[in-house]
Amino acid sequence: MSDQPSITVAELAGRLGGTVKGDGARLIREIATLERAGESGVSWVGSPDFLDQALCSEAGVLLVQDDSALPADRTVIVVSDPDAAICEALACLAPPVNKVEPGIHPTAVVSPDAVVTGAAIGAHAFVGTEATVGSGTQLFPGTYVGPRARIGADCKLWPNVVVRERVTIGDRVVIHPNATIGADGFGYLQRDGENRKIPQIGTVVIEDDVEIGANTAIDRARSGVTRIGRGTKIDNLVQIGHNVDVGEHCIIVSGSAMGGSSSLGHHSVMAGHAGISDHRKVGDYVQVAAKSTVMKDLKDGETVRGIPARDARRFLREQASLAKLPEWMQRLRGMEKRIEQLERMLKKED
Repeated sequence: MSDQPSITVAELAGRLGGTVKGDGARLIREIATLERAGESGVSWVGSPDFLDQALCSEAGVLLVQDDSALPADRTVIVVSDPDAAICEALACLAPPVNKVEPGIHPTAVVSPDAVVTGAAIGAHAFVGTEATVGSGTQLFPGTYVGPRARIGADCKLWPNVVVRERVTIGDRVVIHPNATIGADGFGYLQRDGENRKIPQIGTVVIEDDVEIGANTAIDRARSGVTRIGRGTKIDNLVQIGHNVDVGEHCIIVSGSAMGGSSSLGHHSVMAGHAGISDHRKVGDYVQVAAKSTVMKDLKDGETVRGIPARDARRFLREQASLAKLPEWMQRLRGMEKRIEQLERMLKKED
């Protein structure tokens, strides 16, 4: 039997604060794109660019900001922000949330001096000596919390998350499977033909309302703190080096990396596979395009692209010029030939 919930159009509109036009009694069971939605599905029109697709869509109901261009027989929910409304609709139609049962699972190992009151500790989880796990926090099976680590309230650590010793995690933090917080920073000193390890004795602080994707690594500082600011969201497969400082409400997308002692200002974005070199300082509200590498400091509000990263408009002009390079080379060769001909003619006249 399916555990997918359902809701009527009228009920969904009520939760979204929208206005129904059409069949309010229609039952909605799924959310899908305009191309894939069927009669029991809801989809959304985030901008006028998708109007043609909306006209062809078989979705039972559409979330729209303006329905004036749609046929009168279409069932719609008019909302002020369809993109935001679909987020709420997804929450309404989500399957039951997977949870850890309250208390400590019999197979979990919790140190006698750890504090886990009000937390849910799953199967085969480990909580080290003097560690603290806040009330309402869920540790899914296989999670490791090291000695003297501190995890706040209402967090969710999915299976096989590793939180190393002395790491501090705030409230309402979500960490997805196999992420590692507080592994040693990558620090070596080359002497006498050998790589000598530099001790990494600092820690990591993850502030409130951060979300960290699967298989992401956030390294502990050499000394001091690696910090992730409040409300920042980090995708899967991201590498954050030692002593990095990430500001509040940043977005760091899959495959990105920040070198040691670099910083990212608040409300900045690193798109997929972007990089910031060691010791670089990136300002607030900066956008780093996909596959770009920041190799110098950036001021507030810059949008950069390329390797090395530079102003995005300059990058686009350079790319447009490169596309014309074969034509210019051909013209240059033609000019060289004409110059050679003129030089021969001048020599003959002499």
